[in-house]
Amino acid sequence: MRHLAVQVVILGVVVLCCHVTSASVARRTTEDPHGGVRMGVPSAFCDNGKINISVDWDPESTEEFTCLEETTRATGKNLHYYHCDEKADKPIHKCLPDEINYADDLPTSGTHRPLWPVYGEYKYVPPQRWLHSLEHGGLVFLYHPCADRDEIEAFKSLARGCLHRQVTSPYKKLPPDMNFAVLAWKCKLVLSDLDIDLITRFAKARALKGPEAVSADGQYSAGLLRRAQFVTDLRDYKICPQVHGRKLTQAHAT
Repeated sequence: MRHLAVQVVILGVVVLCCHVTSASVARRTTEDPHGGVRMGVPSAFCDNGKINISVDWDPESTEEFTCLEETTRATGKNLHYYHCDEKADKPIHKCLPDEINYADDLPTSGTHRPLWPVYGEYKYVPPQRWLHSLEHGGLVFLYHPCADRDEIEAFKSLARGCLHRQVTSPYKKLPPDMNFAVLAWKCKLVLSDLDIDLITRFAKARALKGPEAVSADGQYSAGLLRRAQFVTDLRDYKICPQVHGRKLTQAHAT
């Protein structure tokens, strides 16, 4: 009986410990805005930037960055809109191979992958990756692959000269008549034509405003063409230092 009583006590302690541990894990998961998945830690069981990445984008595909239209998309319309969301969607980290879908074609917050991109210019980067860059205060420069080639090159050059913490990529899910977009955490500027003044004003107002001030490169590099260089320093203490922009208001313009 005495031996049995000892076993019962030990079993009770084990059950209690397991219960406390499970409760602690559940509490941490609930309190963690990322859902309990650590960022920037490559894992073959979650996200290492290589395995299952075709769930978001197949690096062998050329569709996302190839212009399939017969003519260049119209320019000269001088349209733009600027919008900031009042509240951000939760920045949950979701492991592969689970899919991540967005209600908005140009999301500026929400669920994303644990590994963020190396900063720079890409063949293509899916939103599941660059949303993490926005969370760190970076800017994402998107252009339609059928936009005017000279404007695309000028757009890329502007991105390179504004800050290190930037990702530049073609993107076909821009609204009709719109060829360019610059995204920040919770905010977007979308344009039909390249407008250096407006883009610069947006960049200076919205860069480095993410909830996490992480300046380091990420671990995802599929499709990387050119790594971003430091414009000022690692912290990007001055945005677009050689360019000046005019006033930007949250409204539609034609």
